[in-house]
Amino acid sequence: MFDLGRLEEALASFDRALVLRPDYPEACNNRGNTLRELGRLDEALAAYDRALALKPDHASAWSNRGNVLRDLNRTEAALASLERALELRPDHAGIWTNHGNLLKDLGRPDEALASQDRAVALDPRLAEAWANRGNALIDLRRPGEALASIEKALALEPGLANAYTRKIFVMDLLPELGFAQHQAERRRFHEMFARPLLPEGAVVRNATGVPVPLKLGYVSADFRLHSASAAFGVVLRRHDRSSFRLALYSGVKVEDEVTGRFRALADEWVPAAALSDAALAERIRADGIDILVDLSGHSAGNRLLVFARKPAPVQITAWGHATGTGLEAMDYFFADPVAVPPAVRHLFAEEVCDLPCIVPYEAPAYLPALAELPALRRRSVTFGCLNRFGKVSPEAIALWARILKAVAGSRMLLKDRALGNPSARSLVLETFAKHGIGAERVELRGGSAHPEHLAVYNEVDIALDPFPQGGGVTTWEAMAMGVPVVSKLGESIPARVCGSIMTALGLGDWVADDEQAYAAIAVERASHLERLAHLRRESRSRIAASPAGNPEVYTRAVEAAYLLAWRKTVLART
Repeated sequence: MFDLGRLEEALASFDRALVLRPDYPEACNNRGNTLRELGRLDEALAAYDRALALKPDHASAWSNRGNVLRDLNRTEAALASLERALELRPDHAGIWTNHGNLLKDLGRPDEALASQDRAVALDPRLAEAWANRGNALIDLRRPGEALASIEKALALEPGLANAYTRKIFVMDLLPELGFAQHQAERRRFHEMFARPLLPEGAVVRNATGVPVPLKLGYVSADFRLHSASAAFGVVLRRHDRSSFRLALYSGVKVEDEVTGRFRALADEWVPAAALSDAALAERIRADGIDILVDLSGHSAGNRLLVFARKPAPVQITAWGHATGTGLEAMDYFFADPVAVPPAVRHLFAEEVCDLPCIVPYEAPAYLPALAELPALRRRSVTFGCLNRFGKVSPEAIALWARILKAVAGSRMLLKDRALGNPSARSLVLETFAKHGIGAERVELRGGSAHPEHLAVYNEVDIALDPFPQGGGVTTWEAMAMGVPVVSKLGESIPARVCGSIMTALGLGDWVADDEQAYAAIAVERASHLERLAHLRRESRSRIAASPAGNPEVYTRAVEAAYLLAWRKTVLART
Protein backbone atom coordinates (compact mmCIF):
# COMPACT_ATOMS: atom_id res chain seq x y z
CA MET A 1 0.00 0.00 0.00
CA PHE A 2 2.85 2.37 0.86
CA ASP A 3 4.53 1.91 -2.52
CA LEU A 4 1.17 2.52 -4.23
CA GLY A 5 0.77 5.84 -2.42
CA ARG A 6 -2.26 4.60 -0.45
CA LEU A 7 -0.84 5.94 2.78
CA GLU A 8 -3.88 5.81 5.05
CA GLU A 9 -4.44 2.17 4.12
CA ALA A 10 -0.75 1.44 4.68
CA LEU A 11 -0.91 3.06 8.12
CA ALA A 12 -3.95 0.97 9.04
CA SER A 13 -2.09 -2.18 7.99
CA PHE A 14 0.94 -1.35 10.15
CA ASP A 15 -1.34 -0.54 13.08
CA ARG A 16 -3.02 -3.93 12.72
CA ALA A 17 0.36 -5.63 12.56
CA LEU A 18 1.39 -3.97 15.81
CA VAL A 19 -1.80 -5.04 17.53
CA LEU A 20 -0.95 -8.62 16.61
CA ARG A 21 2.74 -8.24 17.42
CA PRO A 22 3.55 -5.15 19.55
CA ASP A 23 7.27 -6.05 19.68
CA TYR A 24 7.78 -5.93 15.88
CA PRO A 25 10.42 -3.19 15.22
CA GLU A 26 10.12 -3.35 11.42
CA ALA A 27 6.41 -2.52 11.59
CA CYS A 28 7.22 0.46 13.86
CA ASN A 29 9.86 1.66 11.40
CA ASN A 30 7.54 1.34 8.40
CA ARG A 31 4.75 3.00 10.35
CA GLY A 32 7.13 5.92 10.93
CA ASN A 33 7.88 6.13 7.19
CA THR A 34 4.16 6.28 6.45
CA LEU A 35 3.50 8.95 9.08
CA ARG A 36 6.37 11.02 7.68
CA GLU A 37 4.85 10.88 4.21
CA LEU A 38 1.53 11.96 5.71
CA GLY A 39 3.24 14.99 7.26
CA ARG A 40 2.67 13.76 10.82
CA LEU A 41 6.28 14.29 11.80
CA ASP A 42 6.06 14.13 15.60
CA GLU A 43 4.16 10.84 15.39
CA ALA A 44 6.72 9.52 12.91
CA LEU A 45 9.51 10.36 15.35
CA ALA A 46 7.69 8.49 18.11
CA ALA A 47 7.33 5.45 15.83
CA TYR A 48 11.07 5.39 15.09
CA ASP A 49 11.85 5.77 18.78
CA ARG A 50 9.60 2.80 19.51
CA ALA A 51 11.41 0.75 16.86
CA LEU A 52 14.76 1.64 18.44
CA ALA A 53 13.53 0.82 21.91
CA LEU A 54 12.74 -2.65 20.59
CA LYS A 55 15.92 -2.96 18.52
CA PRO A 56 18.65 -0.43 19.41
CA ASP A 57 20.89 -1.51 16.52
CA HIS A 58 18.21 -0.93 13.84
CA ALA A 59 20.28 1.14 11.39
CA SER A 60 17.38 1.95 9.10
CA ALA A 61 15.32 3.30 12.00
CA TRP A 62 18.25 5.48 13.12
CA SER A 63 18.57 6.83 9.56
CA ASN A 64 14.85 7.45 9.20
CA ARG A 65 14.80 9.11 12.60
CA GLY A 66 17.55 11.43 11.37
CA ASN A 67 15.52 12.29 8.29
CA VAL A 68 12.41 13.22 10.26
CA LEU A 69 14.47 15.28 12.72
CA ARG A 70 15.86 17.09 9.69
CA ASP A 71 12.28 17.77 8.56
CA LEU A 72 11.61 19.17 12.05
CA ASN A 73 14.67 21.46 11.75
CA ARG A 74 16.32 19.70 14.71
CA THR A 75 19.54 19.43 12.79
CA GLU A 76 22.03 18.58 15.55
CA ALA A 77 19.86 15.73 16.82
CA ALA A 78 19.37 14.61 13.21
CA LEU A 79 23.13 14.49 12.69
CA ALA A 80 23.61 12.37 15.80
CA SER A 81 20.98 9.88 14.58
CA LEU A 82 22.48 9.60 11.11
CA GLU A 83 25.99 9.17 12.45
CA ARG A 84 24.73 6.39 14.73
CA ALA A 85 23.17 4.75 11.65
CA LEU A 86 26.53 4.96 9.86
CA GLU A 87 28.31 3.39 12.80
CA LEU A 88 25.97 0.43 12.42
CA ARG A 89 25.96 0.33 8.61
CA PRO A 90 28.98 2.13 7.11
CA ASP A 91 28.35 0.20 3.90
CA HIS A 92 24.83 1.62 3.34
CA ALA A 93 24.73 4.10 0.44
CA GLY A 94 21.27 5.39 1.31
CA ILE A 95 22.37 6.43 4.79
CA TRP A 96 25.43 8.21 3.41
CA THR A 97 23.30 10.24 1.00
CA ASN A 98 20.93 11.20 3.84
CA HIS A 99 23.97 12.23 5.86
CA GLY A 100 25.20 14.39 2.99
CA ASN A 101 21.83 16.11 2.64
CA LEU A 102 21.90 17.11 6.28
CA LEU A 103 25.48 18.41 6.09
CA LYS A 104 24.39 20.57 3.17
CA ASP A 105 21.61 22.01 5.34
CA LEU A 106 24.19 22.74 8.03
CA GLY A 107 26.26 24.81 5.61
CA ARG A 108 29.05 22.22 5.32
CA PRO A 109 29.02 21.57 1.55
CA ASP A 110 32.52 20.12 1.30
CA GLU A 111 31.65 17.46 3.89
CA ALA A 112 28.27 16.97 2.18
CA LEU A 113 30.04 16.23 -1.09
CA ALA A 114 32.33 13.73 0.64
CA SER A 115 29.28 11.87 1.99
CA GLN A 116 27.59 11.83 -1.41
CA ASP A 117 30.83 10.60 -3.01
CA ARG A 118 30.89 7.78 -0.47
CA ALA A 119 27.27 6.95 -1.36
CA VAL A 120 27.90 6.71 -5.11
CA ALA A 121 31.09 4.71 -4.51
CA LEU A 122 29.07 2.17 -2.53
CA ASP A 123 26.20 2.11 -5.02
CA PRO A 124 27.00 3.71 -8.39
CA ARG A 125 23.42 3.07 -9.55
CA LEU A 126 21.76 5.01 -6.72
CA ALA A 127 20.22 7.85 -8.73
CA GLU A 128 19.15 9.77 -5.63
CA ALA A 129 22.77 9.99 -4.44
CA TRP A 130 23.94 11.37 -7.79
CA ALA A 131 21.19 14.02 -7.66
CA ASN A 132 22.08 14.93 -4.07
CA ARG A 133 25.73 15.09 -5.04
CA GLY A 134 24.74 17.71 -7.59
CA ASN A 135 23.04 19.74 -4.86
CA ALA A 136 26.24 19.77 -2.81
CA LEU A 137 28.26 20.88 -5.85
CA ILE A 138 25.87 23.80 -6.38
CA ASP A 139 26.74 25.10 -2.92
CA LEU A 140 30.43 24.67 -3.73
CA ARG A 141 29.92 26.91 -6.78
CA ARG A 142 30.76 24.12 -9.22
CA PRO A 143 27.64 24.28 -11.40
CA GLY A 144 29.07 22.44 -14.40
CA GLU A 145 29.93 19.43 -12.26
CA ALA A 146 26.57 19.73 -10.49
CA LEU A 147 24.75 19.53 -13.81
CA ALA A 148 26.76 16.48 -14.86
CA SER A 149 25.96 14.73 -11.57
CA ILE A 150 22.23 15.45 -11.88
CA GLU A 151 22.27 14.25 -15.48
CA LYS A 152 23.89 11.01 -14.28
CA ALA A 153 20.96 10.59 -11.87
CA LEU A 154 18.50 11.09 -14.71
CA ALA A 155 20.35 8.64 -16.93
CA LEU A 156 19.95 6.03 -14.19
CA GLU A 157 16.34 6.92 -13.40
CA PRO A 158 14.72 9.09 -16.10
CA GLY A 159 11.46 9.35 -14.17
CA LEU A 160 12.92 11.45 -11.34
CA ALA A 161 10.88 14.61 -11.88
CA ASN A 162 12.43 16.33 -8.85
CA ALA A 163 15.92 15.73 -10.23
CA TYR A 164 14.83 17.18 -13.56
CA THR A 165 13.56 20.36 -11.90
CA ARG A 166 16.89 20.57 -10.07
CA LYS A 167 18.65 20.29 -13.42
CA ILE A 168 16.60 23.24 -14.66
CA PHE A 169 17.48 25.19 -11.53
CA VAL A 170 21.24 24.60 -11.83
CA MET A 171 21.23 25.60 -15.51
CA ASP A 172 20.52 29.16 -14.31
CA LEU A 173 24.05 29.20 -12.87
CA LEU A 174 25.80 28.46 -16.17
CA PRO A 175 26.77 31.69 -17.97
CA GLU A 176 27.04 30.03 -21.37
CA LEU A 177 23.34 29.15 -21.40
CA GLY A 178 20.57 31.60 -22.25
CA PHE A 179 16.84 31.98 -22.81
CA ALA A 180 16.66 29.49 -25.69
CA GLN A 181 18.37 26.64 -23.82
CA HIS A 182 16.50 27.31 -20.57
CA GLN A 183 13.07 27.30 -22.16
CA ALA A 184 13.90 24.30 -24.35
CA GLU A 185 14.76 22.32 -21.21
CA ARG A 186 11.48 23.36 -19.62
CA ARG A 187 9.67 22.14 -22.73
CA ARG A 188 11.43 18.80 -22.41
CA PHE A 189 10.29 18.59 -18.81
CA HIS A 190 6.75 19.17 -20.06
CA GLU A 191 7.03 16.44 -22.69
CA MET A 192 8.46 13.91 -20.24
CA PHE A 193 6.38 14.53 -17.14
CA ALA A 194 3.50 16.94 -17.72
CA ARG A 195 2.00 16.23 -21.15
CA PRO A 196 0.75 12.73 -20.18
CA LEU A 197 -1.22 14.34 -17.32
CA LEU A 198 -2.92 17.07 -19.36
CA PRO A 199 -6.66 16.42 -19.72
CA GLU A 200 -7.91 16.09 -23.28
CA GLY A 201 -10.49 18.83 -22.84
CA ALA A 202 -9.81 22.20 -21.27
CA VAL A 203 -11.38 23.00 -17.92
CA VAL A 204 -14.49 24.91 -18.94
CA ARG A 205 -16.32 27.18 -16.56
CA ASN A 206 -19.66 28.53 -17.70
CA ALA A 207 -19.35 32.25 -17.13
CA THR A 208 -20.93 35.35 -18.52
CA GLY A 209 -18.84 37.71 -16.40
CA VAL A 210 -16.25 37.82 -13.66
CA PRO A 211 -17.31 35.96 -10.49
CA VAL A 212 -17.47 38.10 -7.37
CA PRO A 213 -15.55 37.15 -5.41
CA LEU A 214 -13.06 35.53 -7.76
CA LYS A 215 -11.58 32.42 -6.12
CA LEU A 216 -7.78 32.50 -6.14
CA GLY A 217 -5.73 29.44 -5.24
CA TYR A 218 -2.07 29.89 -4.30
CA VAL A 219 0.22 26.83 -4.22
CA SER A 220 3.57 26.96 -2.41
CA ALA A 221 5.89 25.13 -0.04
CA ASP A 222 7.22 28.53 1.07
CA PHE A 223 4.43 29.88 3.27
CA ARG A 224 7.15 30.36 5.89
CA LEU A 225 10.22 32.47 6.55
CA HIS A 226 11.73 32.41 3.08
CA SER A 227 12.84 34.90 0.43
CA ALA A 228 10.03 33.76 -1.88
CA SER A 229 7.34 34.49 0.71
CA ALA A 230 8.83 37.94 1.23
CA ALA A 231 7.92 38.64 -2.40
CA PHE A 232 4.50 37.03 -2.86
CA GLY A 233 3.41 38.00 0.65
CA VAL A 234 3.31 41.61 -0.56
CA VAL A 235 0.29 40.72 -2.71
CA LEU A 236 -1.45 38.19 -0.48
CA ARG A 237 -1.57 40.62 2.42
CA ARG A 238 -3.28 43.33 0.37
CA HIS A 239 -5.90 41.63 -1.77
CA ASP A 240 -9.27 43.34 -1.99
CA ARG A 241 -11.21 40.77 0.01
CA SER A 242 -14.54 41.98 -1.33
CA SER A 243 -13.43 40.93 -4.83
CA PHE A 244 -11.10 38.00 -4.18
CA ARG A 245 -11.33 34.88 -2.01
CA LEU A 246 -8.05 33.14 -1.09
CA ALA A 247 -7.34 29.43 -0.81
CA LEU A 248 -3.76 28.66 0.18
CA TYR A 249 -2.46 25.17 -0.61
CA SER A 250 0.56 24.77 1.65
CA GLY A 251 3.43 22.36 1.21
CA VAL A 252 5.13 23.57 4.40
CA LYS A 253 6.18 20.62 6.57
CA VAL A 254 7.32 22.54 9.65
CA GLU A 255 5.29 25.69 10.21
CA ASP A 256 6.71 28.85 11.74
CA GLU A 257 5.46 32.26 12.79
CA VAL A 258 5.29 33.42 9.17
CA THR A 259 3.19 30.36 8.30
CA GLY A 260 0.72 31.42 10.98
CA ARG A 261 0.37 34.84 9.39
CA PHE A 262 -0.34 33.32 5.99
CA ARG A 263 -2.86 30.93 7.53
CA ALA A 264 -4.67 33.93 9.03
CA LEU A 265 -4.96 35.49 5.55
CA ALA A 266 -6.63 32.44 4.01
CA ASP A 267 -10.34 31.97 3.52
CA GLU A 268 -9.33 28.34 3.16
CA TRP A 269 -6.05 26.83 4.33
CA VAL A 270 -5.21 23.40 2.90
CA PRO A 271 -2.19 21.44 4.23
CA ALA A 272 -1.01 19.85 1.00
CA ALA A 273 2.42 18.36 1.71
CA ALA A 274 1.02 14.87 2.27
CA LEU A 275 -1.40 14.97 -0.67
CA SER A 276 -0.36 13.29 -3.90
CA ASP A 277 -0.36 15.42 -7.04
CA ALA A 278 -3.53 13.70 -8.23
CA ALA A 279 -5.28 14.16 -4.88
CA LEU A 280 -4.31 17.82 -4.66
CA ALA A 281 -5.54 18.46 -8.20
CA GLU A 282 -8.88 16.88 -7.32
CA ARG A 283 -9.12 18.97 -4.17
CA ILE A 284 -8.51 22.16 -6.17
CA ARG A 285 -11.21 21.18 -8.68
CA ALA A 286 -13.63 20.44 -5.87
CA ASP A 287 -12.87 23.83 -4.29
CA GLY A 288 -13.96 25.55 -7.50
CA ILE A 289 -10.80 27.64 -7.86
CA ASP A 290 -11.07 30.18 -10.67
CA ILE A 291 -7.40 31.19 -10.94
CA LEU A 292 -4.63 28.93 -9.65
CA VAL A 293 -1.21 30.52 -9.04
CA ASP A 294 2.08 28.65 -8.85
CA LEU A 295 4.55 30.32 -6.46
CA SER A 296 7.48 27.92 -6.88
CA GLY A 297 8.34 27.37 -10.53
CA HIS A 298 11.06 24.74 -10.73
CA SER A 299 12.35 25.37 -7.19
CA ALA A 300 12.22 22.90 -4.28
CA GLY A 301 8.77 21.83 -3.13
CA ASN A 302 7.04 22.76 -6.39
CA ARG A 303 3.78 21.08 -7.42
CA LEU A 304 4.05 21.59 -11.17
CA LEU A 305 2.57 18.15 -11.82
CA VAL A 306 -0.59 19.38 -10.09
CA PHE A 307 -0.77 22.27 -12.55
CA ALA A 308 -0.11 19.82 -15.39
CA ARG A 309 -3.50 18.28 -14.62
CA LYS A 310 -5.16 21.68 -15.26
CA PRO A 311 -7.40 21.73 -12.17
CA ALA A 312 -8.40 25.39 -12.70
CA PRO A 313 -9.54 27.25 -15.82
CA VAL A 314 -6.81 29.89 -15.50
CA GLN A 315 -3.31 29.03 -14.29
CA ILE A 316 -0.47 31.48 -13.66
CA THR A 317 3.14 31.22 -12.48
CA ALA A 318 4.67 34.12 -10.56
CA TRP A 319 7.20 35.39 -8.00
CA GLY A 320 8.78 32.24 -6.57
CA HIS A 321 11.29 30.79 -9.06
CA ALA A 322 9.79 33.04 -11.73
CA THR A 323 11.51 31.74 -14.84
CA GLY A 324 8.71 30.04 -16.78
CA THR A 325 7.61 26.44 -16.36
CA GLY A 326 7.40 25.02 -19.88
CA LEU A 327 3.90 23.63 -19.14
CA GLU A 328 1.19 23.94 -21.75
CA ALA A 329 -1.31 23.93 -18.90
CA MET A 330 0.17 27.16 -17.50
CA ASP A 331 -1.59 30.06 -19.16
CA TYR A 332 0.36 33.11 -17.99
CA PHE A 333 3.69 34.11 -16.51
CA PHE A 334 3.96 37.38 -14.53
CA ALA A 335 7.16 39.23 -15.42
CA ASP A 336 8.25 42.62 -16.83
CA PRO A 337 9.99 43.89 -20.00
CA VAL A 338 13.49 43.92 -18.47
CA ALA A 339 13.33 40.43 -16.97
CA VAL A 340 11.77 38.98 -20.14
CA PRO A 341 12.58 41.11 -23.19
CA PRO A 342 9.93 41.09 -25.94
CA ALA A 343 12.39 39.50 -28.39
CA VAL A 344 12.50 36.20 -26.43
CA ARG A 345 8.87 35.86 -25.36
CA HIS A 346 8.05 33.47 -28.18
CA LEU A 347 10.26 30.91 -26.44
CA PHE A 348 7.94 30.64 -23.43
CA ALA A 349 5.11 28.16 -23.06
CA GLU A 350 3.13 30.79 -21.13
CA GLU A 351 1.89 34.16 -22.30
CA VAL A 352 4.06 36.76 -20.56
CA CYS A 353 2.05 39.37 -18.66
CA ASP A 354 3.87 42.51 -17.51
CA LEU A 355 3.70 43.89 -13.99
CA PRO A 356 5.58 46.92 -12.63
CA CYS A 357 8.43 44.55 -11.73
CA ILE A 358 8.94 40.78 -11.70
CA VAL A 359 9.58 40.91 -7.92
CA PRO A 360 7.71 43.25 -5.53
CA TYR A 361 8.91 44.31 -2.10
CA GLU A 362 7.70 45.37 1.30
CA ALA A 363 10.20 46.28 3.99
CA PRO A 364 9.88 44.35 7.26
CA ALA A 365 8.76 46.20 10.37
CA TYR A 366 12.23 45.71 11.87
CA LEU A 367 14.06 47.43 8.98
CA PRO A 368 17.02 49.16 10.66
CA ALA A 369 17.45 52.92 10.58
CA LEU A 370 19.67 54.29 7.81
CA ALA A 371 23.19 55.32 8.73
CA GLU A 372 25.14 57.99 6.91
CA LEU A 373 27.23 56.86 3.95
CA PRO A 374 30.12 54.95 5.57
CA ALA A 375 32.67 56.23 3.03
CA LEU A 376 32.21 59.77 4.34
CA ARG A 377 33.48 58.55 7.69
CA ARG A 378 36.03 56.01 6.49
CA ARG A 379 37.23 58.09 3.50
CA SER A 380 37.31 54.87 1.49
CA VAL A 381 34.62 52.93 -0.33
CA THR A 382 33.24 49.60 0.83
CA PHE A 383 31.72 47.41 -1.85
CA GLY A 384 29.49 44.60 -0.66
CA CYS A 385 27.56 41.50 -1.63
CA LEU A 386 25.11 39.95 0.85
CA ASN A 387 23.62 37.49 -1.63
CA ARG A 388 23.53 33.74 -1.19
CA PHE A 389 27.14 32.75 -1.71
CA GLY A 390 26.25 29.95 -4.14
CA LYS A 391 25.46 32.72 -6.66
CA VAL A 392 28.98 34.19 -6.49
CA SER A 393 30.84 32.79 -9.48
CA PRO A 394 34.64 32.84 -9.90
CA GLU A 395 34.06 35.21 -12.82
CA ALA A 396 32.25 37.64 -10.51
CA ILE A 397 35.12 37.58 -8.01
CA ALA A 398 37.60 38.23 -10.83
CA LEU A 399 35.63 41.29 -11.92
CA TRP A 400 35.24 42.53 -8.35
CA ALA A 401 39.02 42.28 -7.94
CA ARG A 402 39.46 44.51 -10.99
CA ILE A 403 37.11 47.06 -9.42
CA LEU A 404 38.98 46.96 -6.10
CA LYS A 405 42.27 47.57 -7.92
CA ALA A 406 40.79 50.55 -9.73
CA VAL A 407 39.36 52.20 -6.57
CA ALA A 408 42.22 53.08 -4.25
CA GLY A 409 41.75 51.96 -0.65
CA SER A 410 38.45 50.20 -1.35
CA ARG A 411 37.44 46.96 0.29
CA MET A 412 34.92 44.15 -0.25
CA LEU A 413 32.45 42.84 2.34
CA LEU A 414 30.82 39.46 1.67
CA LYS A 415 28.19 37.99 3.97
CA ASP A 416 26.28 34.71 3.87
CA ARG A 417 25.70 31.75 6.14
CA ALA A 418 28.01 29.65 3.95
CA LEU A 419 30.90 31.96 4.80
CA GLY A 420 30.83 30.70 8.36
CA ASN A 421 32.47 27.59 6.90
CA PRO A 422 36.29 27.79 7.10
CA SER A 423 36.79 26.02 3.76
CA ALA A 424 34.44 28.45 2.00
CA ARG A 425 36.28 31.40 3.55
CA SER A 426 39.64 30.03 2.43
CA LEU A 427 38.35 29.50 -1.09
CA VAL A 428 37.13 33.10 -1.34
CA LEU A 429 40.37 34.58 -0.04
CA GLU A 430 42.45 32.33 -2.31
CA THR A 431 40.37 33.39 -5.33
CA PHE A 432 40.80 37.10 -4.55
CA ALA A 433 44.52 36.53 -3.93
CA LYS A 434 44.88 34.95 -7.38
CA HIS A 435 43.66 38.26 -8.78
CA GLY A 436 45.99 40.38 -6.70
CA ILE A 437 43.69 41.33 -3.80
CA GLY A 438 45.01 40.57 -0.33
CA ALA A 439 42.96 39.28 2.58
CA GLU A 440 43.21 42.66 4.34
CA ARG A 441 40.86 44.13 1.72
CA VAL A 442 38.23 41.39 1.95
CA GLU A 443 35.91 40.97 4.94
CA LEU A 444 33.88 37.77 5.23
CA ARG A 445 30.95 37.29 7.58
CA GLY A 446 28.67 34.34 8.24
CA GLY A 447 24.95 34.15 8.86
CA SER A 448 22.93 36.09 11.40
CA ALA A 449 19.34 36.94 12.25
CA HIS A 450 17.65 38.96 9.54
CA PRO A 451 17.57 42.33 11.38
CA GLU A 452 21.33 42.07 12.01
CA HIS A 453 21.85 40.96 8.43
CA LEU A 454 20.10 44.07 7.10
CA ALA A 455 22.04 46.31 9.47
CA VAL A 456 25.29 45.25 7.78
CA TYR A 457 24.25 47.38 4.78
CA ASN A 458 25.02 50.38 7.00
CA GLU A 459 28.67 49.42 6.48
CA VAL A 460 28.38 49.19 2.67
CA ASP A 461 28.51 52.05 0.14
CA ILE A 462 27.86 50.19 -3.13
CA ALA A 463 26.52 46.65 -3.61
CA LEU A 464 27.79 44.45 -6.43
CA ASP A 465 25.30 41.98 -7.84
CA PRO A 466 26.70 38.50 -8.50
CA PHE A 467 26.38 36.81 -11.87
CA PRO A 468 25.31 34.85 -13.84
CA GLN A 469 22.55 34.48 -11.21
CA GLY A 470 21.81 37.76 -9.51
CA GLY A 471 19.74 38.96 -6.60
CA GLY A 472 16.02 39.58 -6.28
CA VAL A 473 14.80 40.28 -2.76
CA THR A 474 18.44 40.93 -1.84
CA THR A 475 18.48 43.84 -4.30
CA TRP A 476 15.35 45.29 -2.73
CA GLU A 477 16.91 44.92 0.72
CA ALA A 478 20.05 46.73 -0.36
CA MET A 479 18.01 49.61 -1.79
CA ALA A 480 15.80 49.78 1.31
CA MET A 481 19.03 50.25 3.29
CA GLY A 482 20.17 52.99 0.92
CA VAL A 483 22.76 50.93 -0.95
CA PRO A 484 22.54 51.06 -4.78
CA VAL A 485 23.39 47.89 -6.67
CA VAL A 486 25.53 47.55 -9.78
CA SER A 487 24.17 44.76 -11.99
CA LYS A 488 24.85 43.17 -15.35
CA LEU A 489 22.09 41.96 -17.66
CA GLY A 490 22.54 38.39 -18.82
CA GLU A 491 20.70 36.04 -21.15
CA SER A 492 18.42 34.49 -18.55
CA ILE A 493 15.79 35.73 -16.13
CA PRO A 494 17.90 35.15 -12.97
CA ALA A 495 20.60 37.28 -14.62
CA ARG A 496 18.15 40.16 -15.16
CA VAL A 497 16.08 40.44 -11.96
CA CYS A 498 18.41 42.92 -10.30
CA GLY A 499 18.38 45.03 -13.46
CA SER A 500 14.59 44.80 -13.49
CA ILE A 501 14.39 46.17 -9.94
CA MET A 502 16.90 48.95 -10.48
CA THR A 503 15.14 50.00 -13.69
CA ALA A 504 11.76 49.99 -11.94
CA LEU A 505 13.27 52.39 -9.37
CA GLY A 506 14.44 54.77 -12.08
CA LEU A 507 18.07 53.69 -11.67
CA GLY A 508 18.66 52.02 -15.01
CA ASP A 509 22.01 53.81 -15.22
CA TRP A 510 23.26 51.33 -12.59
CA VAL A 511 22.56 48.45 -14.99
CA ALA A 512 25.29 47.26 -17.39
CA ASP A 513 25.20 45.16 -20.52
CA ASP A 514 28.64 43.62 -20.09
CA GLU A 515 31.51 43.25 -17.63
CA GLN A 516 33.40 46.30 -18.88
CA ALA A 517 30.38 48.55 -18.35
CA TYR A 518 29.69 46.94 -14.95
CA ALA A 519 33.21 47.76 -13.76
CA ALA A 520 33.03 51.27 -15.21
CA ILE A 521 29.79 52.01 -13.33
CA ALA A 522 31.20 50.75 -10.04
CA VAL A 523 34.44 52.71 -10.38
CA GLU A 524 32.78 55.93 -11.53
CA ARG A 525 30.09 55.93 -8.80
CA ALA A 526 32.71 55.26 -6.14
CA SER A 527 34.31 58.62 -6.98
CA HIS A 528 31.15 60.64 -6.22
CA LEU A 529 30.54 60.25 -2.50
CA GLU A 530 28.13 63.16 -2.17
CA ARG A 531 25.91 61.70 -4.90
CA LEU A 532 26.00 58.34 -3.16
CA ALA A 533 25.08 59.99 0.13
CA HIS A 534 22.12 61.78 -1.50
CA LEU A 535 20.92 58.57 -3.15
CA ARG A 536 21.18 56.80 0.18
CA ARG A 537 19.09 59.41 1.98
CA GLU A 538 16.30 59.39 -0.60
CA SER A 539 16.26 55.64 -1.31
CA ARG A 540 13.20 54.83 0.80
CA SER A 541 11.10 57.63 -0.63
CA ARG A 542 12.18 56.49 -4.11
CA ILE A 543 10.95 52.96 -3.33
CA ALA A 544 7.63 54.23 -1.97
CA ALA A 545 7.05 56.34 -5.10
CA SER A 546 7.63 53.37 -7.41
CA PRO A 547 4.73 51.10 -8.45
CA ALA A 548 7.12 48.19 -7.93
CA GLY A 549 7.95 49.22 -4.38
CA ASN A 550 4.50 50.45 -3.32
CA PRO A 551 2.64 47.35 -2.10
CA GLU A 552 -0.86 48.81 -2.62
CA VAL A 553 -0.17 49.96 -6.17
CA TYR A 554 1.56 46.70 -7.06
CA THR A 555 -1.29 44.59 -5.71
CA ARG A 556 -3.87 46.54 -7.67
CA ALA A 557 -1.80 45.86 -10.81
CA VAL A 558 -1.82 42.14 -9.99
CA GLU A 559 -5.57 42.12 -9.45
CA ALA A 560 -6.09 43.92 -12.77
CA ALA A 561 -3.94 41.24 -14.43
CA TYR A 562 -6.08 38.50 -12.86
CA LEU A 563 -9.27 40.09 -14.20
CA LEU A 564 -7.74 40.49 -17.65
CA ALA A 565 -6.58 36.86 -17.62
CA TRP A 566 -10.12 35.71 -16.71
CA ARG A 567 -11.66 37.74 -19.50
CA LYS A 568 -9.12 36.57 -22.10
CA THR A 569 -9.12 32.92 -21.07
CA VAL A 570 -12.63 32.17 -19.85
CA LEU A 571 -15.01 34.79 -21.20
CA ALA A 572 -13.46 34.74 -24.65
CA ARG A 573 -13.95 30.95 -24.74
CA THR A 574 -17.53 30.91 -23.47
